[in-house]
This record gives sequence, C-alpha cells and structure tokens, in this order.
Amino acid sequence: MRYGPAHKQEAHSRILSAAGRGFRRLGYGGIGVDGLAKEAGVTSGAFYGHFPSKAEAFRAAAVAGLVELREGIKHLRATQGEAWLAAFAEFYMSVRRTCDLGESCALQSLSPEVARADQETKAAYEAEMVRVADAVAEGLGGGTLEARRGRAWAILAMLSGGVTLARSAVDAGLAEAIAGGVKGAVLALAGGTHG
Repeated sequence: MRYGPAHKQEAHSRILSAAGRGFRRLGYGGIGVDGLAKEAGVTSGAFYGHFPSKAEAFRAAAVAGLVELREGIKHLRATQGEAWLAAFAEFYMSVRRTCDLGESCALQSLSPEVARADQETKAAYEAEMVRVADAVAEGLGGGTLEARRGRAWAILAMLSGGVTLARSAVDAGLAEAIAGGVKGAVLALAGGTHG
C-alpha cells in the first residue's frame, strides 16, 4: 500500500517532533536511532527513511525548535501588544522552566548540544537563532535596530540561562528566586534607550 505525500509529511513531522523530545530529554549522546524511533513509534528503518543519520535528525530537530520559539514570539507580539515581553518572560520562566525536559525550549536545552555538533549544524542553528533574536528586537522599543538586537541577545541569554540555573536548583524557593530575578532583568532591558 502506497501512502500519499500528506501521510509522508505527517509521519515526518511526527518523527521530527519525537526526535526533538528525545534530544532535549537525553541529549545527543544519550539517545540513539533506536531510541528516537521508539519515541516516534516507528521502526529504525522507517526513521532512516526520513533522516539519513542521527546527526541529520538532530540538526532538523534543533532548527525546528528555534522555529517554534520564533513563531511563539511573533504570536505573543501580535496578541499581547506592548505587554508581549512580560508575557514571554513569564511563560518562559514558569512553563518552560517546570515542564518535562522533553518539552523544554530548544534554545535552553539544545544549545549546549549544538556547541558540540558539526559546522553544518552550527550554521543552520545560528541562522535560525538570528531570526529569533530579530523577532525579539523587532518588538523592543528605543534605540537603533543594532542596539535592540544587542538587547534581544541579552534577553534570550538571560531567559535560557535562567531556566538552566533554576532547573538545576533542588530548593523550589531558590528556583523561584532565580525566575523572578531573570524576569525583572528582562523587563529592565525591554525599553532601554542606550545605543
């Protein structure tokens, strides 16, 4: 039985999503193709039918995670108006901090893995990271575009680093304090006019 293009695309999306969850939860070195296929509910052969290698699947999953982040930022900007950054920081430092690691943000969970990856993966990830930073910068006030991009990088670094630190804390009160401090710092950067 032959499946149509829509079925193949649906299967590809499902496998990509499952691969992203597996890489976020266990890291690149912590899961193999068999584990990724199991996560997606397919055979290893079916997995290879969509991705020729684990490295290709990782590259696609890492970039897809950033695309999801960028689309989320754009959605918040469109629906929340000037309050978008406060809503983003709150979501990131609450939901993205406390969700299962497999559902965490690619920026926070996959960047350390990308740092160890090949140049092609780094280049693809970097290109999408720039688009994410631009989506943030476009929603900031004050200063030149270059200055807003600088603040966007700082905001993204604070949020992803803040989640990493808070997830590492055993004490729930400390995790909340980290989250609160990061949210406050992000909002202080939001309307900066320097630059």
